[in-house]
Amino acid sequence: MKVNYTGRHMELTEPLKQFTKERLVKMTTYLDDIIDVHVILSVEKHRHMAEVTLKTRANAFVASATTDDMYTSITQAVEKLEAQAHKHQGKRNTRPHESLKAGVVEE
Repeated sequence: MKVNYTGRHMELTEPLKQFTKERLVKMTTYLDDIIDVHVILSVEKHRHMAEVTLKTRANAFVASATTDDMYTSITQAVEKLEAQAHKHQGKRNTRPHESLKAGVVEE
């Protein structure tokens, strides 16, 4: 998993990068084919924004969060990504297989 960081109007520190990386490692339980992750962290006045774009072979997931604390914004954005990935995983597992559909039609 390749992680790219972008800081807008702020200095990216190593603890922020480490915190984000630790949160993103949890995504591998839902998505095993993560190719690229782009994390954009920005500060405007008192708003700390985190936007995370996660790309897999088949899909791209995007989540963002805005709070008064950067760590909270990162946590909320990653939680939104986890919810999207969990929903996608559920759809993929409950979808009927094409060969089963063909068998029902032939009978």
